[in-house]
Amino acid sequence: MKRFNVRGFVSSRLPAAAISTAILIALLAVGALTPMSRGDAEAIVNQFDNLLPTLIATPAGIFFNNLAASLLMMIPAAGMALAAFIVYNTGMVIGAYSIVSNTPVALSLLIPFLTIYGFIEMLAYGFAVSQSFFLTSSAVKRTFRKELSILPISIAAGVGLLFIGAVLEWILIVFLQGMLTA
Repeated sequence: MKRFNVRGFVSSRLPAAAISTAILIALLAVGALTPMSRGDAEAIVNQFDNLLPTLIATPAGIFFNNLAASLLMMIPAAGMALAAFIVYNTGMVIGAYSIVSNTPVALSLLIPFLTIYGFIEMLAYGFAVSQSFFLTSSAVKRTFRKELSILPISIAAGVGLLFIGAVLEWILIVFLQGMLTA
């Protein structure tokens, strides 16, 4: 049985994940900068506000929401399109909140990255999207079985990143809620 090579995994997958992450961040920005009326923004915010309490109540809620998105992003071929859809729409939610709160979109986009959790989550998504690409290309090359053996490692990397990101995001939410109620 061949032994797993961590260094080889990182050196082959990290560049693809970094490129995917950069593309996803660009899509997030495009979504946030998509023009919309104040009425549309208010509708998006109201719809999201109904979902938000269940999503951010615990780190587990944040984690499992992000994990579901990440696993969808790993689906061969379709995962890349799903990732674009999910991230673009997340950007639109950010843009809608910016319009409703009269906050500059750039600031709203920067906060998750300045507080680190956004970058960690986007990197996890970058790993997921790159895994979708590798699964797709391996199917074309007829090396799908070999790529499937790497899939659990990619999932584990994503789970670890998403767990750290969820905990950091929840801590930030609790801290901000404490500041607003004080």
